[in-house]
Amino acid sequence: MKKLAELLENKFIKNIMLIISGTAFAQVLSILTSPIITRIYPPNEYGVLSVYISVLTILSISSSLDYQKAIPIAKDDSSAVNLLTISLAVLLIFTLSLLVVLFLWGEYLISLLNSEVLIKYMYFIPLGVLFLGLHNIVLQWSLRIKEFKIITITHIIRSITSAIGKISLGLIGFGPSGLILGHIVGQSGGITRLSSPLIKKRKVFIHAIKIREMKKLAVRYVKFPLYSAPSNYIYTAGVQAPIIILTAFFDTAIAGFYGLANSIVNLPISLLAKSVSQVFYSEVASIGKSNPKKIKKLSLSLSIKLALIGLVPLLAFVIFGPWLFSIVYGDNWYTAGEYARILSFVAYAHFIILPIGRILEVIEKQNIGLIINITRLIMIVAVFVVAYSLNLKPFYTLTIFAIISTLSYVSLFAIIQIILKREIKVRDKHIE
Repeated sequence: MKKLAELLENKFIKNIMLIISGTAFAQVLSILTSPIITRIYPPNEYGVLSVYISVLTILSISSSLDYQKAIPIAKDDSSAVNLLTISLAVLLIFTLSLLVVLFLWGEYLISLLNSEVLIKYMYFIPLGVLFLGLHNIVLQWSLRIKEFKIITITHIIRSITSAIGKISLGLIGFGPSGLILGHIVGQSGGITRLSSPLIKKRKVFIHAIKIREMKKLAVRYVKFPLYSAPSNYIYTAGVQAPIIILTAFFDTAIAGFYGLANSIVNLPISLLAKSVSQVFYSEVASIGKSNPKKIKKLSLSLSIKLALIGLVPLLAFVIFGPWLFSIVYGDNWYTAGEYARILSFVAYAHFIILPIGRILEVIEKQNIGLIINITRLIMIVAVFVVAYSLNLKPFYTLTIFAIISTLSYVSLFAIIQIILKREIKVRDKHIE
């Protein structure tokens, strides 16, 4: 048993390293090309991209009602295929509905968000939602079958296509459209590669798709659209709210500084935490609700390791942030370095909690996640409203935001550990 446990642990680490290798390539490419991109596009144009990504991320998070997240934990491939079909159907309906809404009331709704800079580019939003939604759906299938090599290749393809798109379109003179189109091209890159396991078995899977089964599974996993989708939507709204609010309260240049700073301090998350999260979710999904003790042990061990690893970038941004941004991105981006200094604490907390947060989906406690994220969003919006009413400068506003956000991640970690402890007690009583 001990040797088997060690083998599983090694396999877990091996899968993480495989994913990280692809993500590392993507992030190195992003680091190498970002100084070029920031010299092609000024802060105000970069701010348009930041606002676009914020709106896109918020909308796409619920584009499939989170049914795709049930794919890795489905009992068999037949159920998983039907869940995938449900996800695709919901995504298509959502995208078409969004297109109609934007056509009829797009300018009005975007004005309500104080994001008028997006009016010229609003039809890029449903296009981005469609491609991002497709990627997220087929990604879940790859996690189910543990095709981490395909996921790694996809990371590489997405980074290359995104960088080439942004730089080439910028040099041609597309302006903000170049940044947005480059982002969309990057999101769509690798979808075909992720779909290859499904395409190879398409004849078998097509026969497995049944309307009756889809209805049954839609009810069985109703907690995902009922709790998980709203929870993730609200969580994402909390993450993206600063961009939209900063644009409304200040200007696109401030949003551009924040957007660059936030993306750079979150590089460790993109490089390591997201990779770990994908492998961790795949592993925990295979364990399921039957062994909360093993999940708790794995989560604590992982959190300690991530906390130690995350200290390196945290200290680097705190000590050298403004200087690094000035050297790498140019003197115009010194302010972004100041923002990075305070946002690095939020990124550090997020870095540790990101993989662990998905435990709530596996043990089907999404309702608790919903409550936590609602509370977090209310607190974040309150911070910006109060700061604006007090006429605080952007730097001090973001400092308060960073404190609240960091505390929210710490609270989430503590709550998950408490829930796992209770699940262990319940399971032990059941065994007795």
